[in-house]
Amino acid sequence: MKPTPPAPPIRDIDPVSLRLFLAALEEGSLARAAARENIVPSAVSKRMSEMEDAFGVPLLERGVKGVQPTPAGDALAAHVRRVLEDMDRMRRDMAGFATGVRGHIRLAVSFAALSGDLPAQIQSFRRAYPQIDISLEEDTTQTAFRAVLDGQADVAAGSDFGHEGLQVFPFGRCELAAVVPGQHLLADREALDYAQLLPFEQIELNRDNGISSVFEQAARDAGMTRRISARVSSHETICLLVARGMGVAVVPHYLKPRLAHLDIRFIALKGPWSSTPLCIAVRDPDALSPAARALLAHLGVLPAATA
Repeated sequence: MKPTPPAPPIRDIDPVSLRLFLAALEEGSLARAAARENIVPSAVSKRMSEMEDAFGVPLLERGVKGVQPTPAGDALAAHVRRVLEDMDRMRRDMAGFATGVRGHIRLAVSFAALSGDLPAQIQSFRRAYPQIDISLEEDTTQTAFRAVLDGQADVAAGSDFGHEGLQVFPFGRCELAAVVPGQHLLADREALDYAQLLPFEQIELNRDNGISSVFEQAARDAGMTRRISARVSSHETICLLVARGMGVAVVPHYLKPRLAHLDIRFIALKGPWSSTPLCIAVRDPDALSPAARALLAHLGVLPAATA
């Protein structure tokens, strides 16, 4: 009788087996995992058996409806994900050394984050690194941060709040202004406290947005309740409705020159609600690609790489 070959030591389990193991868990089937990874099912089964022999415990429960992880398999899956992520990061880092920094950055930004120097800095970065592509998508701060948490974006820029699970770096401020109809009772004021807007109906964005949460807190601090007359999709639409007398609002101050044709007044806010801090947010700076690290260094929030 031919002797059974010894099980491979744990150190000899290769990344292909690890990827197949995760594929089996995610697909719930060795056959579907094989199809996904373009390998024959018998080879997947053999590799899973070798992994179980190497670890000395069952990793998968096999049944007529497919496979499910054992408790040991569940525990191993978390380690495998980290190992594969580290290997991906290693490949990205080595590619950067071999060919110069290049790649693709997914950047999610809030409307407020575009109010300052960020657009100009992105353009100067593109000139400095023409081999790096940037995909920029504008949304609310919360949506931009969720995109990073969910792995749909590499870097987010937005108002500095509500960033649990992210590491943030200060990146300037967004100056705010009250906007009122041209003939409004407050139209001749040079500056306003936010509380002076609370007796009037207000217009704001219809999506989750940072400015709204800031002013909910401001109203509570003033012992008053905000009255919202409309929720719309953009700050430009807010200002259009203000011009038509539907209420007052708070918007980024930099819109003023763009909307000079409307019969509205931009009035500076004063006090703690006159601006919101901005930040750059990432999940883990150490896990960023060389391209994303180069962008953050260009923005001045991470040190530049040294030779």
